[in-house]
Amino acid sequence: MIRFVQNVGEFFAANYFDEDFSQKVQDKSGFNRDTLKEMDRRFNRIKEDYYSLKQDFLEGRLRTRDEINETHHFHTRLLNALGYDGEHDEYDQLYPLSEEEVIPVRHTLYRGNRPQLMILEMQAQIKKGEDEPDGLFEQRYGTDENEEVHVKQQRYHRSQWKDVFTVPPGLRLSPTVLNKVVSELFLLEENHRPAFILLLAANKIYLMEGEKWFRGSYLEFDLEELFNEATANRRQNYYATLQLLIGKDSLAPDSKQVLLEELDEDSHKSAYEVTKDLKLGVIFAVEALANEALYYLKEEKDFNINEHRSDFAQQIRDDCLTMVYRLLFIFYAESREELSILPVSDSVYQKGYSLEMLRDLEQVPLHSESSRNGYFFHDSLTNLFRLMSSGYGKQTPVDKNGIPDLDKTFYIRQVDSPLFQDDKLHWLNKVKIRNIIWQEIIQRLSLSKEQKGRNRGRISYANLGINQLGSVYESLLSYRGFYTEQEYIEVHKPKEKDVTYLVPGSRRDDFEDKEIRHDENHEIVIIPEGRFVYRMSGRDRQKSASYYTPESLTKLTVTYALKHIIERVENGEMKALELLDLKLLEPAMGAAAFHNEMINQVAEAYLSYRQKELKDRIAPDKYREELQKVKAYIATNNVYGVDLNPTAI
Repeated sequence: MIRFVQNVGEFFAANYFDEDFSQKVQDKSGFNRDTLKEMDRRFNRIKEDYYSLKQDFLEGRLRTRDEINETHHFHTRLLNALGYDGEHDEYDQLYPLSEEEVIPVRHTLYRGNRPQLMILEMQAQIKKGEDEPDGLFEQRYGTDENEEVHVKQQRYHRSQWKDVFTVPPGLRLSPTVLNKVVSELFLLEENHRPAFILLLAANKIYLMEGEKWFRGSYLEFDLEELFNEATANRRQNYYATLQLLIGKDSLAPDSKQVLLEELDEDSHKSAYEVTKDLKLGVIFAVEALANEALYYLKEEKDFNINEHRSDFAQQIRDDCLTMVYRLLFIFYAESREELSILPVSDSVYQKGYSLEMLRDLEQVPLHSESSRNGYFFHDSLTNLFRLMSSGYGKQTPVDKNGIPDLDKTFYIRQVDSPLFQDDKLHWLNKVKIRNIIWQEIIQRLSLSKEQKGRNRGRISYANLGINQLGSVYESLLSYRGFYTEQEYIEVHKPKEKDVTYLVPGSRRDDFEDKEIRHDENHEIVIIPEGRFVYRMSGRDRQKSASYYTPESLTKLTVTYALKHIIERVENGEMKALELLDLKLLEPAMGAAAFHNEMINQVAEAYLSYRQKELKDRIAPDKYREELQKVKAYIATNNVYGVDLNPTAI
């Protein structure tokens, strides 16, 4: 993973922002290798300028005013290296926010008649001592005469910037805090609002996009990390990657399409591909567990399936779904430490109990008989499931930061759900699954599918959206499992290879070769008699009405369901707080598509109108946290649902 770019708050989907991100940027640009090398050579000249600036800072001879001046001059050279006209700034006429307020915008670039990019400056974030320099959410241009001045703020004076820009008489610099400046610019009327803001801080560069900024998402670039990585990996053309992301020709081009917007579109497509891979992994997991259960029962219990054929397939299907649900739940819980469901930061839990520990073993070769057919994975998962079901450890009162103090060991709060109760299982509580099977299941649920021209990357559960997970759950509702009573082959429509159907092998001649599924050796995939298979059944799907509602439809439906209520809040007939009293019922909940969309829209509406009522805005770095709190409150207290399908429940 490249270190010089921080994907703060998921500016790009995390499953897209992976170790190949730099290569994706370069490939999307369409530039050949020679052009990328030339871009590297041009930008390399800025390295000496930066370290000269840093040396001046570390020697400690510069006043704050001098540091600002030197940083400003370095920004000129940096902008020139990125393809902008750094020599001619716009500080002779500060940007008017109102009749009395101005903001120091260094450059404004347009696409047509609308601003595409605004470039701003802040003090360098070069560390000079033990204390970290103030960052994006602490720095300010100065203190406003109407503000109460605190000790920390006294290091900022507008006069320190007077060699860079001056505020004309009768006007004032407002707002003065950097993050509020950015927010105000993104709140301008549409014809004056920039699509992007580039904020320069010498060693740090920030790139913001309007809608993402208010969700707490932006890109942060670290020049020192860039210089280090570019030196260690010369063939990666990292300097070119930086220019392609924030250079003038990419960010504010004369062409219709901005490279950053193309990358964002690819990011969404990548999320779809990962969801498709996860669906295939789920199907594999259910089939593998069911067939392994039958293997174990026959080997260890002298089991005769014919004595249980009427209900065994359905019962084992339900058990396997429960196991897959458990794994998905834990994958997600371990990826989201802030949920405090599992003690993922505790070293004992990490190394001895976690699913992540088994994930680290997912590609370790199992050569010996004992490693292949042993039960290390099974015993580890059984212990973890037991801890989830019963809870573990003792929780003591929280410390001054609100973090639980743990008494000698890690703490797991009991998950009060049938999901982890073994007595709810029919057969899987009587069997053991071999290492070779569990390893392959965890691998399939952890890694994207191997494809030509695409590396196999880890699926990021933390960044799978609700609708992505929901579409995976939907596949579980609409598939059925059965044991084959004869030999089968898989067929598909010529242009729809992802959806296959089972037909008896005797019907081989009824289909063209391109309609039959083949393996990597181009051999027809044959499913022998006595195998458990888990496939979509069109008839069962129609009978059960198991259809996952696409996000576009849930958004529209929920918007109109809430329309009258939101209009009342808009007109002042209701207070924002009353939105938190709404009771939400879904009488056919399925995979909870409408539930989740309703929670999202009510939570966002509450925060929007509550901020207006209080005449105050949540800082962008806090918005995601506050939104999550509201969603959690609504989901916990106000949401109800029923369904005829017990799997949905």
